[in-house]
Amino acid sequence: MNKFADTLISKYKMRKFEIKLFLIIALASLILSCNSGHDSSDVYVYHTPDTLETYLNQISRNYSEITYLEPAGYSVEGRTIWAIAISDYPAVLEQEPRIRLTGSIHGDENATTEVLIKFIDYILGEYKQGNSDIVNLVNSRYIVIIPMMNPDGVYLKQRTNSNDVDLNRNFSVAWTSGVHHGSAPFSESESQTVRDYSQDIVFHSSLTFHTGAVIVNMPFDYESEHGDGVMPLESGLVDYLALAYSRAGAFLETPGLLDSIYVTEGTINGGDWYVAKGTMQDWSYKEAGCIDYTVEISETRPETESEMNELFLYNRDSILAFIDASGTGVYGRVTDSGTGNPIAGALITIDSGDITVKSDGNGYYYRILLPDSYDITFSAVGYTDNIQHDVSAPAVLNVTMTP
Repeated sequence: MNKFADTLISKYKMRKFEIKLFLIIALASLILSCNSGHDSSDVYVYHTPDTLETYLNQISRNYSEITYLEPAGYSVEGRTIWAIAISDYPAVLEQEPRIRLTGSIHGDENATTEVLIKFIDYILGEYKQGNSDIVNLVNSRYIVIIPMMNPDGVYLKQRTNSNDVDLNRNFSVAWTSGVHHGSAPFSESESQTVRDYSQDIVFHSSLTFHTGAVIVNMPFDYESEHGDGVMPLESGLVDYLALAYSRAGAFLETPGLLDSIYVTEGTINGGDWYVAKGTMQDWSYKEAGCIDYTVEISETRPETESEMNELFLYNRDSILAFIDASGTGVYGRVTDSGTGNPIAGALITIDSGDITVKSDGNGYYYRILLPDSYDITFSAVGYTDNIQHDVSAPAVLNVTMTP
């Protein structure tokens, strides 16, 4: 050590107190590096709202033929909540299932944003390389990804938004007043954004990603299925889509998978896990006609590139399987019998069902259904109901309505 110090003195003209400081800093850095368990070059750099915007704009330029980037809305502090659509005609709403994938509804769970970024990179890269499965999926679906729903929370490194409201307690179904719930349902611009944007697009299925546990959380959150007997009437369809996610790929091998008597192959009824009111998934199901799942993907926060890649791989095939499974059912167009004009906002329901799907501005609708026969009712303000009996799903069904 003395010889090393003499070298520093003679070569760099350093004084003794400077040498001591230098050696202390060097030793501390070495200790921190050893304790961290990984090389500093492997440390994962999370996206900020600004770097996410840069990334999305670059992606939309590189893949302009199959992506469409737009602001879905804005946060309390005016940050953009970006939505990127991936489809063969991404700026056009066709007769195909529309799937919404959302990350960082909680700002401190932004590993979900990173997983969605990796999914964007993967699906676009595979499409470009001609992977036939991915090409077919993109060409037959309308996939919208909102990577960062709560940009203020991400920026502030906190769960809530800048008004200190938990956005997953600020939706309308079973909303209750409480700490971090907001002053009323949809009091926050972020939850308003999801509501309004989703009504314009009319989504049919959805995944909202979280961290803190590992489980596919199914509707409903606001009551316990086993304790209170509250469950979706279409629980068979709900179970089918949830299991499509959990059974695919390596999801069930994710460390920390929730262990409970109510867990079935990595899925659980939300209220059987814990009761939460005013959640996005319950609003999606009961008021927007969209089957939404709260997917918890990790107990811990990845800190390295390799850990983040591993987390993505635990979920990649599950996301693809869910998007694929959303493509079964009955779809078509609702028009006026006299003019042939599209009827927007027509309500489509089935016998013994509790999901109400709406037609979009072009009169298009898509009703996810398991293979079976159904009585399907079409209703709209100013029109006589049109009931189609014994419709065998899957099927194309165009319907006219009489004023």
